[in-house]
Amino acid sequence: MTQDEVYILKASLKDRKRIWRRIEIKGNQTLRDFDDVLREAFKHDHEDHLSGFFSGDAWKSKQLGVIEPYGGGTNSKKKISKLDLLEGTTIEYVYDFGDNIQHVIKLEKIVDSIPGTNYPRITSQNKPKYQYCVACEKIQKNSVATWICIECSSEKQENVLLCDDCLDEEHPDHYAEELLF
Repeated sequence: MTQDEVYILKASLKDRKRIWRRIEIKGNQTLRDFDDVLREAFKHDHEDHLSGFFSGDAWKSKQLGVIEPYGGGTNSKKKISKLDLLEGTTIEYVYDFGDNIQHVIKLEKIVDSIPGTNYPRITSQNKPKYQYCVACEKIQKNSVATWICIECSSEKQENVLLCDDCLDEEHPDHYAEELLF
């Protein structure tokens, strides 16, 4: 394998496998680069929380590297080609060691890079299964929900899903998280 080859990987949430992203990364790029594209793909914060790569089941297998929010970390500069991945191999990625958001990553294949293409990149993802804003539904309007109001969801003991407008208008000071489809 050369470091210029491209690794095509499918990353999915471990507990919600229907949410996945296909990512291409060059062998000469690092675990830090991989962490950046995974954070982008799954809408994880870039400025907070540790993340880590594991050779198998997270916390029960060899740690491949830990990435700190601003760059450093154990093996953050390790090249993807040095992970010695074979087609079909799976590794795990954990974002936020407190919330323990686990992902399963499978190497689908290794191909030649395409000249002029920027890597790493997200090339495909699952078909979104949208849900609707609860506030808009009350006025018989179908608006795709993009947020979950954590405060209201805790209080009502059910998911309070909101569109951008309703979040801004009706829940401006509440803690909300962006939905992932």
